[in-house]
Amino acid sequence: MRYRPLLWAGVIPCLLAGVTDLPAQAAPIRIVDDADREVVLLGSPRRIVSLVPVATEIIFDLGEGARVVGRSRYDDYPPGVLSVPDVGDAIRPSVETVLRRKPDLVILVGGSDNASGVREMQRLDVPFIVVRFNTLDDLRSNVRRLGRILGREEAAEELWGEVADDLQAVREAVAGLPRPSVYYDVGYPPAFTIGSGSYLDELISIAGGRNVFGDLPAPSPRVSLEAIIARDPVLIIYPVGALDSARSVGPGERPGWSNLRAVRDSAVVTVPSAVVHRLGPRVGMAARLLAVAIHPELSGELAP
Repeated sequence: MRYRPLLWAGVIPCLLAGVTDLPAQAAPIRIVDDADREVVLLGSPRRIVSLVPVATEIIFDLGEGARVVGRSRYDDYPPGVLSVPDVGDAIRPSVETVLRRKPDLVILVGGSDNASGVREMQRLDVPFIVVRFNTLDDLRSNVRRLGRILGREEAAEELWGEVADDLQAVREAVAGLPRPSVYYDVGYPPAFTIGSGSYLDELISIAGGRNVFGDLPAPSPRVSLEAIIARDPVLIIYPVGALDSARSVGPGERPGWSNLRAVRDSAVVTVPSAVVHRLGPRVGMAARLLAVAIHPELSGELAP
């Protein structure tokens, strides 16, 4: 089923009889969001609540950060976003808190975990779009989509061009180098890694590595220690950051993980999750960090 909500985004229709000098109405903006909803915006939104940190970052990069009047508690980049009121969780948000910001557009994260939030926005007739950020194709689509919504299409093409150039520079730097097998440590316990459904699988390939679980279709599959040992990764990449503080047991301290060659060889490399776990305009920097983790000899050439 395709929905056709009519979103009044910053447009005030004048209904007064006898008024002759009326401003021309903006042309409708028609988009299809990642929930397969056709959305019609009668003008570019002026008050946006973004509950998707990557979308927020894109809006700021397009020079339209002043339009963001609400953010999720996870939105922390660029630094200027911290002055925007925090409306709470990104998943299953409080609609009442969101409505207090009087948005003419809300940006919601897609996926089954947020289905109740989407239904509530629909029920209350809150204008919204649903976006998904799982792959590099998703990033490209959303940069262009947000550029169109904001009336910044040229800037969006420039932004995506910069991202594509950054990724190509990493591809060229690792061309011809060996491609070591990599285990990417998403979570523990239990052990979660990345499959082909994740942009991180794409980035590891761009960065000159080979994801040992790249044959699994799920973005973040759960795996057993036995399966990791059987695939025998040469390198373990271990993301660290403020949001990972609870995950304090590193690979070298886990029961049974000394059976992994990468642990025995001290081939466990950390990367900053604040950059690598955001599929946004800084994804080129994430690719550089991963390339240096996989090929430390490139640290001088690819240092972010």
